Amino acid sequence: MESRRFVAPVAVGVAIAAAFGAWGFVTRHSATADVVEGWAMPNASGTAIALQDSDDTRDGSGYIVVGASWAGRNGVWHDGTDGPTCIGTDTAANTHVRLGIVDVDAGQEGVGGPRVVWLRCLE
Repeated sequence: MESRRFVAPVAVGVAIAAAFGAWGFVTRHSATADVVEGWAMPNASGTAIALQDSDDTRDGSGYIVVGASWAGRNGVWHDGTDGPTCIGTDTAANTHVRLGIVDVDAGQEGVGGPRVVWLRCLE
């Protein structure tokens, strides 16, 4: 009978520990993307872009886009395994896009900086 008296407090303790663990994981691993819009000029493989403010040939900010989720003009979302095919590989062509960018703090474990987490090709 004495073992039953300890079951409820132990169960409550385990539930509280699980809740704190889940809360810590969610709060440490969440980010809100900055949304930017512009004209993407791809590299020859379509894995990176120069993002420009307008549809011209000025240099823009460079971003790696392979690995980012993406949606084409039809609105269908894809994983980014092979890169967003909607931007193409023609280095002379510009595609109107909207990007979600998260600034990564890699600390001492890698390269930090802005990362494209999603890309949507616009009309």
